[in-house]
Amino acid sequence: MSSTPLERRAYWIDFWLGRLQKEMALRNYSSHTARNYSQSLRLFLYRYPGDPRKRSRSDIESFLLSFRPGIKSEDLAASTVNLYRDSLAFFYKEVLKLPEVVGVIPRLKEDQKLPTVLDGERVGDLLDGTLNLKHRLILSIAYGCGLRLSELAHLELTDLEFSRGLIRIRQGKGSKDRIVTFPQSLQITTAEYINVYQPSKFVFESRKPGKPLSRRTFQAVFERSRKRAGLDFQGGIHSLRHSYATHLLERGTDLRSIQVLLGHSSSKTTERYTHVAAHHIAGIVSPIDYLRKKGARMDIPAAFGL
Repeated sequence: MSSTPLERRAYWIDFWLGRLQKEMALRNYSSHTARNYSQSLRLFLYRYPGDPRKRSRSDIESFLLSFRPGIKSEDLAASTVNLYRDSLAFFYKEVLKLPEVVGVIPRLKEDQKLPTVLDGERVGDLLDGTLNLKHRLILSIAYGCGLRLSELAHLELTDLEFSRGLIRIRQGKGSKDRIVTFPQSLQITTAEYINVYQPSKFVFESRKPGKPLSRRTFQAVFERSRKRAGLDFQGGIHSLRHSYATHLLERGTDLRSIQVLLGHSSSKTTERYTHVAAHHIAGIVSPIDYLRKKGARMDIPAAFGL
């Protein structure tokens, strides 16, 4: 029985995706990266059917430009377009062995946005308004230990070292292990939670024993608590990690220690918290205050014609 054009198209898309996934597995890419690269390639192959080996650099550039912010209604964030670019570069260089097709396609310049940070009082309001023990512990560990969402989701019971006051983060971003502090207040709450919920493997499990909660569930927990606390700001559960780092900096923790706790490969990533740390900004003395100290006087109302 002959196959239809759509069936043949689906077959070849699955074939190339399989080749891509094999190469990523050989390089031990994370499941998160593998999923993102596969989704990007699938979209490209749907838009440009046929043998990808016959595509040109112009085709790839047209594909990427179709998502460029401000160009079309379907525009995406620059970081997402860069993800598409990286996935296609990997596919053509490592899978098809055709690096000349991709060449050196530049990455889009990404917006340098400051991280969303909650002050201590608002974090307190968020936690106090979360009555469910499991949900409150999720948010408490996210803030109290500065974990990424993926790290929170895959946190296992064996990673909790109560005796040493430490939590071991296994295979975090970049497939790196690290250790973070396990605050005593969190140890007490965690022990209570484990006694009540009896998780079997992961600290935060779904209704299926031994299976972690989905990323979407963690975000939903944060969103419900945010609304209940009456907090109006842009940012998801990751803002608790940003707040953790900023509050450490404001309390005098050095940048190198914060870099290690967060698992940042580059110190430049950690340094962005200096732009939102209140004590760094508030501690800067304006030149006008030096003038005042020397006896200079400026009539504010007169200066503005008031």
